[in-house]
Amino acid sequence: MQVSAKQVLLGAALLMSALPAIAAEETASSAVAPVTTRATVSCPGITSVQMTSDAEQALPLRLVGSLACGQGVSILADNEGYTAHVRTDDGREGFVARMYLSMMHEAAPVAEQIASSATPVNGVVRWQAGAPGCSQFESNGRIVESITANGITVQVALQDTGWKLRANVAFANTGSQDLVVMPSLISLDELKPGLKSLRPADPSHVAHALNHQVLWTESTALPSPSAVVLRSSPVPTLTASSYHMPATDYSQANPTAYSVKNDVTGAPATIKSLSLKPATLSPGQKEAGVLWFERDVNARELSMRVPAGDMIFDFPLSFSTKK
Repeated sequence: MQVSAKQVLLGAALLMSALPAIAAEETASSAVAPVTTRATVSCPGITSVQMTSDAEQALPLRLVGSLACGQGVSILADNEGYTAHVRTDDGREGFVARMYLSMMHEAAPVAEQIASSATPVNGVVRWQAGAPGCSQFESNGRIVESITANGITVQVALQDTGWKLRANVAFANTGSQDLVVMPSLISLDELKPGLKSLRPADPSHVAHALNHQVLWTESTALPSPSAVVLRSSPVPTLTASSYHMPATDYSQANPTAYSVKNDVTGAPATIKSLSLKPATLSPGQKEAGVLWFERDVNARELSMRVPAGDMIFDFPLSFSTKK
């Protein structure tokens, strides 16, 4: 059968008009379902968290309501700044400070379930909210910052006892080389309001100060508000890479290291068992313990630096002005 030029042109036109629909259908069939992100309200030391109608939470606060500790919310938008846009299960919407949200995925892609690693810069890896290898979680009433880099995980929680600052530190060696833990090299520096180093306290001296409630907790340090990953886009967006799966709590290497005590009965023995000790961790091993530092009642912004491997893990911490 002979086909005319007119028929050829008509067939080509029909094919071209069908291509967008075919492409759209293929795109729809291959599209990945969006990740639904949920969060739990985490507020140690207080009973509820305020939710406002504005992202800046400017004074006077325009309150939408209060969220109870442990309450679940859905994340609507987040630019990884100070607040996140959330919706409660009863339909209320507003903005909540991100430091009070413990993020989790309802359905995370397989790639998100693979532990990510932070990238050292000049040998230093600094904790930042939302950054690869960095996570935050609550454990036994403490806010824990966790960094994983080059097969090493270091976790830190800082608390004010009213007499000394108590730091819970945990290490996990998931690499292929031995990891040397040297507590004497761990430092705590005050950044605001003044700049100074806070001297470590000798555990043996702390252990014999029975008149001090060294195992009590007056307040818990939170991540510094400045320790966030800033995005260039001015529009709040939620991406699958914004959050990471909750970190494993390696404090269980020393189960008593994160226990809560309300008296000083047997304090010398307890403090001796709590203290972080020098160790060499083979691949797969972990270690945890406590360090004490001199306290500055005015300290607001602090930095704890933990040498591990050939890196320094830097943890930005802050205390509320109402300690």
